[in-house]
Amino acid sequence: MRFFIKGYLVSMLAGVISLVANQALAVTGPGATMKNSYPQDNSCLSTSSYGGIINNCAYSVQVVGTLQLSAGSHPTSVRIYGNNSSCQAISINGVGNGASFSSQVYTNSGPKAWQTLNLGSIDVYDGPDGNSETGTLFTCSLEAGGIIGNFTAK
Repeated sequence: MRFFIKGYLVSMLAGVISLVANQALAVTGPGATMKNSYPQDNSCLSTSSYGGIINNCAYSVQVVGTLQLSAGSHPTSVRIYGNNSSCQAISINGVGNGASFSSQVYTNSGPKAWQTLNLGSIDVYDGPDGNSETGTLFTCSLEAGGIIGNFTAK
């Protein structure tokens, strides 16, 4: 009986430590996993050796990426190279067509530079069966010569 209780407490403690550690972990998608919104932009988007998506078009393009997240509130951000781009995060509830939108955040003007756009927290909802059934969508207007390095939710 003592061994069982001791083992149970150790197991419980490990579970609590794991839960606390997991809350600090971030889910990150490399920019290369983002896709263009319009097929005509296929020919001028490329990926870099470090996993970013690069806009080689002579115009701004719309790119999107998704992350599968657990239900709850998640701070979101995008690492981007540019000076005239913007991004937003969106989560759609599988029940009742509810949605959660982050702010539309723009890069700083001036010379192109690597920037982290903090999009704010996004709420992810459980689906009808209690599982998080919809991913979080990141959408960016990426300027000519702009690069998405990665997009993250904690």
